Amino acid sequence: LCECLVGHTERLSDIALDKGRAPLAWIDGKRVFLGNEDKVVTAKDINCVVESLGGFGSDNRAGLEQQLHRISAVRNRQSEIIGLTMRVGRHVTGNATILSDLLLGDCTKSILFLGEPGSGKTTVVREVTRVLAEQFNVWIVDTSNEIAGDGDVPHPCVGLARRMMVPSLDKQSDIMIETVQNHTPEVMVIDEIGRPTEVEAARTCKQRGVRLIASAHGDLRKLAKNPKLRGLIGGVETVTLGDAQARLESKKMGNHAGSVQKLKAQRAGSPTFDMIVELRRGAHDEWRIIADTGEAVDKILEGQKYPTQRRTRNPETAALALYLESA
Repeated sequence: LCECLVGHTERLSDIALDKGRAPLAWIDGKRVFLGNEDKVVTAKDINCVVESLGGFGSDNRAGLEQQLHRISAVRNRQSEIIGLTMRVGRHVTGNATILSDLLLGDCTKSILFLGEPGSGKTTVVREVTRVLAEQFNVWIVDTSNEIAGDGDVPHPCVGLARRMMVPSLDKQSDIMIETVQNHTPEVMVIDEIGRPTEVEAARTCKQRGVRLIASAHGDLRKLAKNPKLRGLIGGVETVTLGDAQARLESKKMGNHAGSVQKLKAQRAGSPTFDMIVELRRGAHDEWRIIADTGEAVDKILEGQKYPTQRRTRNPETAALALYLESA
């Protein structure tokens, strides 16, 4: 299989091994079958990989000592491993240059990275962690050892940052609070916030004066519709308007047909994350920056567009460009 990947590793994202099927890889967003046409993955092949790992956690993820790659298991009903997804982990030095002013300007602003799986969120978070750790006491709450790699010693890509490992997914929120209480972080880095308990823990940490750097799936508009996670951006509540206010809101929304809506969705509180960076799969040199999360959420709930920055980087010259847009 290694011979089939020669010359393609920089564009390789995943390798999939499923019992009884041909091995394949995802290269530059395309499915590529590996080896001879008659080659299929056997239970022996899968066991050979599994035996070289340190063991799978409750989230069915494992890693390699001092490596950033992630291996996820597919199990049958008897909990036997019948497939593996091997995600290539990367560190790109200088990847956070496009955000230097946001990271080192106002050092109190918490930043949330949003994007679909494979958009490069974790790769960016690693470099952001390294940059901030040069000046601040940075702690990583590392679910599945995703950010700093497997093993007791964090990968050198996170620089001087220290790490708290999370034994299982249901413990992540507790570890976040423990880190604040025991280790006095100035900055806390969390990968993949995805459960309500973590949303509440993030809010608690922010209220205690800790700057947060985290990632989650989706984009801002989708997050605003997600009842489990929208607490990260202030939450949404429904209020009942009086007659006069309802008519005023109706005119403001451009409704001139005479119908009046007395229920209004509005932001419930201050966002946990002050700024948002949206990434897209395949567009690693073009990011959308939302500098004021609260304003953007208010605009979304009013059915309006909100101001954004589109920042680009030339991969050959490293030249940066900024464009003011609406989304």
